[in-house]
Amino acid sequence: MIDIVKLRPILAGYKAYFPSHWEDEKYKWEAIKHFQDHWNIDADNFGEMFKTATDKTFNLLASGYAYPRGMIINFAKADDSTVRQMFRDLFDESRDLAARVDAFQAASETIRAKYDDGTWRNHYQNTNAISTYLWLMYPDKYYIYKYELFRDAATELNSEYRPKRNGSIDSLLGGFNLYDEINKVICEDEELVAMLREAIDDTCYSDPKLKTATIDVGFYLSRFFLEEKKAAQEEEGWFPKNYNPDITVAEWVEMLNDTSVFTLNALQIMKRMKDYGGQATCTQLAIKYGESKNFYNSGSTALARRVAEKTGCEVMTKDNDNAKWWPILYMGKDASASESGSYIWRLRSELAKALDMVDLSEVPLYVDAAPAIWKISHGTESTGISDVNKNIFMERNVVVVHSATKAKATSKVSQGQAFTETIKKGDYFYLCYGSSIRLLGQFTSEKAVENPEMMDGWYEREYRVIARASNSANYDGTKKWWTPNDNSTCIKVDESDHALFEELILQPYFNMSVEDLFSGANEPRRYWWLTANPKIWSFADIKIGEEQSYTLYNENGNKRRVFQNFLDAKVGDIVIGYEANPVKKIVAIAEITQANDGNNIYFAKTEGLSVPIEYSVLKGYPELEKMEFFVQPNGSLFKLTKGEFDFIMDIIREENPVKPATATVTKYTKAEFLSKVFMTEERYDVLEALLRNKMNVILQGAPGVGKTFAAKKLAYAMMGEVDDSRIELVQFHQNYSYEDFIMGYRPDGADFKLTDGVFYRFCQTAANHPDKEYFFIIDEINRGNMSKIFGELMMLIEKDYRGTKATLAYSGMPFSVPENLYIIGMMNTADRSLAMIDYALRRRFSFFEMEPGFNSEGFRNYQNGFANETFNALIDQIKVLNKEIAEDSSLGRGFRIGHSYFCGREEAGCTTDWMRSVVEFDILPMLSEYWFDEPANLQRWEKNLRGVFDDE
Repeated sequence: MIDIVKLRPILAGYKAYFPSHWEDEKYKWEAIKHFQDHWNIDADNFGEMFKTATDKTFNLLASGYAYPRGMIINFAKADDSTVRQMFRDLFDESRDLAARVDAFQAASETIRAKYDDGTWRNHYQNTNAISTYLWLMYPDKYYIYKYELFRDAATELNSEYRPKRNGSIDSLLGGFNLYDEINKVICEDEELVAMLREAIDDTCYSDPKLKTATIDVGFYLSRFFLEEKKAAQEEEGWFPKNYNPDITVAEWVEMLNDTSVFTLNALQIMKRMKDYGGQATCTQLAIKYGESKNFYNSGSTALARRVAEKTGCEVMTKDNDNAKWWPILYMGKDASASESGSYIWRLRSELAKALDMVDLSEVPLYVDAAPAIWKISHGTESTGISDVNKNIFMERNVVVVHSATKAKATSKVSQGQAFTETIKKGDYFYLCYGSSIRLLGQFTSEKAVENPEMMDGWYEREYRVIARASNSANYDGTKKWWTPNDNSTCIKVDESDHALFEELILQPYFNMSVEDLFSGANEPRRYWWLTANPKIWSFADIKIGEEQSYTLYNENGNKRRVFQNFLDAKVGDIVIGYEANPVKKIVAIAEITQANDGNNIYFAKTEGLSVPIEYSVLKGYPELEKMEFFVQPNGSLFKLTKGEFDFIMDIIREENPVKPATATVTKYTKAEFLSKVFMTEERYDVLEALLRNKMNVILQGAPGVGKTFAAKKLAYAMMGEVDDSRIELVQFHQNYSYEDFIMGYRPDGADFKLTDGVFYRFCQTAANHPDKEYFFIIDEINRGNMSKIFGELMMLIEKDYRGTKATLAYSGMPFSVPENLYIIGMMNTADRSLAMIDYALRRRFSFFEMEPGFNSEGFRNYQNGFANETFNALIDQIKVLNKEIAEDSSLGRGFRIGHSYFCGREEAGCTTDWMRSVVEFDILPMLSEYWFDEPANLQRWEKNLRGVFDDE
């Protein structure tokens, strides 16, 4: 039921709205009459008849992105009789409505698929279009269903019905019931009925049941009533209420043209505030256009002071500068909890009007991030960089600076910090050895990484060579911080010194001007949002580093929307990769590799996101509300400002952290593996060979043989370093599912959302680094239902199918297991309750038996370190016990006692109490399970093992 009390003011508003809008909305009633006058299901040419009958529907059956009327006309040209029958069935009131709608859509898709000429990508016969046909035919029974309008009506009138944005027939039927309730109240409103009867003339359908009037009320409710209500709510809370500087539009115009009042910085603030929509927080402006929050904060205060001095206007008496000065320029209110900043400010109406009357075309809207120029010095032999290393660095095209290099003079930023944090990709530098200039280059790496030759705090950045110095004689000219004869390592050449830099360095050593240097590269890096239609192509189809083209023209030869963006994209620009419905997530990051060649632009995928970022998350941030994609989402390539890009990257990095470049790398060798795992070298070589050959291995054995411990150490040894970020460990159990492992729907509030599983995310991470090895470790692998958990991945994990794509069950998107991912499973062979792995999965793994390591060199060294006779005697008994277990036909080798029960102790910890506890609480309970039906064996071994301690 609807809330009739809330409907009353809506109807009152509609009656006030009706007279001025009737001429704009009258066409709905005219469309029905025209349809009724021209409809003839038996016409010789159905398509022409349909075209004529619907000639006055205008936007009801066509919009900027959907063309249901046009497709019916095309369908009729292809198959007149089938389309005629579709409408005959749709209008058959003896049949169930839901079944009719479903059949109409199915028939439309059949025709589309059968006669598609390459351009029929959608039949467009959604519930909105079908309801319009029904309304035209039976205007006294049906309404035009439109999700947004019905959603707004249901919400505002507190209806239990809520339509879903999925085009479902249930939503349509529920919407009709909702409008029936509204229609009943309308019919009882005598004033409204009289108004309609007077307006409807002979060109219109008479609308005796007021069904079309109900449609119009629903349109008014959504498009006007709610907008007016929202505007009124927005006016609440703005302050100050009782203060006005009383500055006229003309006075504002005069001051806008006075450079002593409106400086360039002030004009930039005003232009950006106006462009943002007239109201914003300082944070929002900083994200959208650049500069710091304080630039807008202090700049507005300073501007308001100058305005007050110029006009002598009244100033509020407040302690806080914002509250005192800003009201001269703005109205303010507290920002909501979801908005960055304490206040949101809105231009005073007179100032906003004045800004429309002055020319701000020369005022930059965005902050320019042009490349910087740096001096980098590798010093002399005494600085710590040897001539040998300098030659290596020159061959590898890297420059190296120590991260602890101190600041110059009183600078708060050290030279080491400048090198590791401030320099950006695309910046220029010249390299010198002491006072000898060697080359001019441009940085090509996004960030500094640890230098492998020197390490210990030395960092490197890659570059491309622009020119080599014409001579290497020592420089002895003017001395600045950035010249070769100053004892500096990493110094930025200030923009004010660019002319001097040209005179002292560029011209004499490289025969080049600053203009030459910046030519073709002086535009700052741009940032883009690229939308992929996953029904056509997906970022998942592209490997890391693989170049992909994107056409400037669609399949019909028409320019893509926002065509200028394709022309503006340049090499080095960064791309946020987004996939549209049904994915609706940011899934990748890419880089423009070639600018447009007249037909295409080219980009390479640089990262696939292990945890994609959902559209709904981004849409919830007010800081991104003016993003081009959100303002006008129709298109493919959209601009991002530097601030928007950085904001999005912060969100991405929260969910997809990158290992810091400063992380210390701990080397790990086979020798270290053997010293810890207690396996012979020969067995290790076999195990590594198995895993490299098959890519999937299962370590099987009884508890205590160190399977889990060995798996992780094996990963370290194969990687050659300790790097837990490249290892993922999970444990299977009886309730573990495909949804946990790959993906599935999870509760999300009152709804469900598709969530990626741990293996899916780890595969994405591994795919981002094809040059590194990754290891997925599964403990208790045989406790799970393997076929159920792996699903369609059963094939993809095979070595020969690595990199091969398969379509995932839930998302319908392509997925592959990367070639650099190894899978290590652990299986307990002593648990009688566990089923064996099925053959389909068994043939995709190699099986390696983990044996007790008592005879390995590593364990012997460990044992000898104790020099403990009791420990030696206990181990001797365990070896004898293992021999008996291996020869027992009801048990076998897989039930032997593992060495890990006796590991992990320092010499002082090898006490009798500890050894007794291992025997009493670990070994004997296991033997009682092994020999539950052979008590004599159990009693004998209880005596043997306890006997080790008899003399203690």
